[in-house]
Amino acid sequence: MDTLSIHDYVSDRQAPRNKIFLPQNLISLLEQGEKVVYYANSKTIITDKQFAILSSGNCLMTEKLPVNNHYRSLMLFFDNTTLATFFIKYASIIDKIPSKPDRPNQPFVVFEKDEFIRTYITSLKLIQSKPASFSEKIIELKFEELMLHLLEKYPNEMLAFQVKNQEKYSDLEIRKAVELNITNNLTLEELAFLCNTSVSTFKRKFVKLYHVVPSQYFQQQKMEMAKTLLLQNENPGEVYYKVGYENHSSFSKSFKQVYGISPKQFQQQNMAVPQQQLNDLR
Repeated sequence: MDTLSIHDYVSDRQAPRNKIFLPQNLISLLEQGEKVVYYANSKTIITDKQFAILSSGNCLMTEKLPVNNHYRSLMLFFDNTTLATFFIKYASIIDKIPSKPDRPNQPFVVFEKDEFIRTYITSLKLIQSKPASFSEKIIELKFEELMLHLLEKYPNEMLAFQVKNQEKYSDLEIRKAVELNITNNLTLEELAFLCNTSVSTFKRKFVKLYHVVPSQYFQQQKMEMAKTLLLQNENPGEVYYKVGYENHSSFSKSFKQVYGISPKQFQQQNMAVPQQQLNDLR
């Protein structure tokens, strides 16, 4: 199952009440008709002037009601890893939101559509209708666009969608500490301290999350960042400190271990091809 995907649902008849288990989170952008959601001896009717976010891991009863023989819904599915990645990426924004102890913890939340959402649905339908024309990165950015809008407009409700399970929550804290400090050269002791855990527990959870030991992970990430900077024609003599190395010598040694050539040679080889193509066009 994809970690992030768009689906269009169309029907001309009433769907009977069905029990569904949500393996992923779902944003249901209703366009025509009504959806009835039953949960804990209560029901909520969602109209085409609204949309809903349903959290994964819940079992719900739903019923789809066409209006004038038409029911249409655009659905955006995303898993908890995608959600956690969003909260890590925008931690500087999220951390400024005042904490409230009474945040709702319910399996779905209903919002009213505004002009932004109506325009957003149009753009999402274009992507869904021509999936081969749009990269996964575009879909990821569209997800972030919607989440940032909702976070700004409904901060309390959106923060409630952070993973509630304590084990998963601690994993999120580890990911935040690691991925926000890739170039800061923190020790394992310092990272463990940020996560309020022991070094041994931190290392065990780290390997479970990233499937490599910390030293290997940090080197891989730094080398990926260095490669990107070199391809952007950054000076190799300046790249080393941007990716967290104390001197150019140790950076060059690590780069050569990973890519087999020095940073300067890598840049020369990869910049030579575009230059030759440019010369051919003249």
